[in-house]
Amino acid sequence: MKKTLLLIAAALLTCCGSGSKENTTPDTPAPEITLSTQSVTLSEEGETKSVSVQVNTSFAISVDQDWLTVSAGSVFKGESVLNLTAKENTTGAARSATVLFTCNTPGTDKKATIQVSQAALVPEITLSPASLSFPEKGGMLEVDMTANTTWEIAKDLLPSWLSVNRTVATKGTGKLQVNAIRNFSDKERSAKIAFTAAGKTVQLDVRQDAGTPVEDGAYVPEGYTLVWHDDFDEGSVPAETEWWYETGAGGWGNNEIQEYVAGSKDGYKLASVSEGTLKITARKVGGKVYSIRMNTRKGWKYGYFEGRIRVTDAPGAWPAFWMMPQHFTAWPKDGEIDIMEYAISTQGKDKSSSSIHCEAYNWPKGSQKTHVQPVPAAASEFHIYALEWTPDVMKFYIDGELHLTFSNNKQGYSTWPFDQEFYLKLNLAWGGNMGGTVDESKLPAIYEIDYVRVYQK
Repeated sequence: MKKTLLLIAAALLTCCGSGSKENTTPDTPAPEITLSTQSVTLSEEGETKSVSVQVNTSFAISVDQDWLTVSAGSVFKGESVLNLTAKENTTGAARSATVLFTCNTPGTDKKATIQVSQAALVPEITLSPASLSFPEKGGMLEVDMTANTTWEIAKDLLPSWLSVNRTVATKGTGKLQVNAIRNFSDKERSAKIAFTAAGKTVQLDVRQDAGTPVEDGAYVPEGYTLVWHDDFDEGSVPAETEWWYETGAGGWGNNEIQEYVAGSKDGYKLASVSEGTLKITARKVGGKVYSIRMNTRKGWKYGYFEGRIRVTDAPGAWPAFWMMPQHFTAWPKDGEIDIMEYAISTQGKDKSSSSIHCEAYNWPKGSQKTHVQPVPAAASEFHIYALEWTPDVMKFYIDGELHLTFSNNKQGYSTWPFDQEFYLKLNLAWGGNMGGTVDESKLPAIYEIDYVRVYQK
């Protein structure tokens, strides 16, 4: 009996022993996400707002509109703060975007969204004063600007007599400087400066008093009489009885790029007369730039020399109105007189220079007598460039205003080789020492001359 009980006890220990425990795996919790808000409204002027996100596993973040920026591409277990950012809405219409949260756990499709909206910005700008009025002589006036966004200023659409100092009015406050040149017309003139933003346009009205036209010959000094002129009123090309052409390439001592031709190249008239003006053109033909260098057949000693001219401001263009001696033997010994030279690449826009060169004073030595003078709207309006030359002095003028004086110091030929006949020259160089950096996309470039006149006592 005792043996039987022991066997039963052993069997029970085998079936129900303390070491036999069932193995179990804990369940994976379902993905959960909690957002502090499910909708966000951003200011039309642009701003950043924060959203709190609580998750128990990782979630990826995506945005369906590129105007909205989210500070992170995913969130991980725990609490995160996301920044939602948009710039000002200048599209002209309200816009919306969706921020999508997608669970990264395989086999799950848990998602959440935040709807983001932004109203359209209505551009506003205040101009003070609301209009401008210039006197005949022109000048500079300022406008105070207050804006809630950036406004573009249509600078390139302004008439040649008007200019502004900036191309945008930025958000906040600022000043616009408006410049007007002298009105040579006997009529009042007006213009509008356009400000545009998000399809909206605001205009600033500008007017200028009527001026006093420059009478023909108004700047000619007293005592001078017209002895020669070409007003370019007749024919389709310059008269060969009055002008001759220099031709060729080789840089002309100034590393110039162009080649000069006698009037035309491959059917293109590079020296032509039409609508009362001479037009000298620099043009690229067959991979090379060609232009004109033309000279008067006559020469003069002393006098008043005047040209009414509109230059070109193409980068690399170098128009000139100048004089060289009829009986030339060597440069700079025999002298050179530059009434007008214009090159924006080296002098800047709307600036003209006058110079003289001789043995004592010349550009290789850096000793030439020269002066650079502002010329408003030089490439869009005609200006009168002139020289008065006597045995004692040379005076250079622009629109009747004296800007350079060179006196005879009586030290001989090295400082004053200017007691002999000089002829007049008109040319349009391309590149070179003064023409500077070229922009061939601006070709053809046109240098226009209304007239050339010579007066003597």
